[in-house]
Amino acid sequence: MESTVRKLQDHLKLYTIGQVLSALKPEFGDLSPSKLRFLEDQGLITPDRTDAGYRKYSESQIERLRIILTLQRDQYLPLKVIREHLDEIDAGRQPLLPVASPSSLRKGQKFSTAQLKQETGISDLAFREGAELGLFGAQPHSSHEVEIAFALVGLEAFGIQPRHLRGLKSATEREVGIITGVTEPVLRRKAPDSNAKAAHIANEIAERFGAIRSHLISEAIDRIEN
Repeated sequence: MESTVRKLQDHLKLYTIGQVLSALKPEFGDLSPSKLRFLEDQGLITPDRTDAGYRKYSESQIERLRIILTLQRDQYLPLKVIREHLDEIDAGRQPLLPVASPSSLRKGQKFSTAQLKQETGISDLAFREGAELGLFGAQPHSSHEVEIAFALVGLEAFGIQPRHLRGLKSATEREVGIITGVTEPVLRRKAPDSNAKAAHIANEIAERFGAIRSHLISEAIDRIEN
């Protein structure tokens, strides 16, 4: 029996989550699999499914994702407003591009706790455990905290709770300690470009830490696959 995806591929090309991320991450660097799944859960995007249940995205769905992510990033619009805009388009109408009111434009994209929960779908329990672990500070929350919440929502699908991440948090704090030890002498020079140099060094070190971590995890995944 011919699979659903094979039938669809007669008419259009379908892409995996990995391919979608490769296409969109250069433009939306904070995009992640968990965020894609959350947008799906919120009814903003509906990928096709293979017989085995894997998600597949058409080119039109990728373009829809680009609209969603652009409105979030550039207009700071809540998902409800974005959904209403997309509903108008789906109905065959040509709505004006929604524009955030001046009061909703938050410099640096700061979020209240209620907004963070609404945007990410994180549960009260997961947020509380994350805050106890130090993943969330006092409101207003930064865009980094929003992405942490997205990641926690994705991990929850596998039964992983914030309390299980204490080792990860401790390891990260050790990495930050190493980075601080390297950058502090640069900052103490008080030169006009000290901060910029220190930030550049910190990013360089963080990228190398990330590369090592990624390869170590990839090796473990390879052992699982083989």
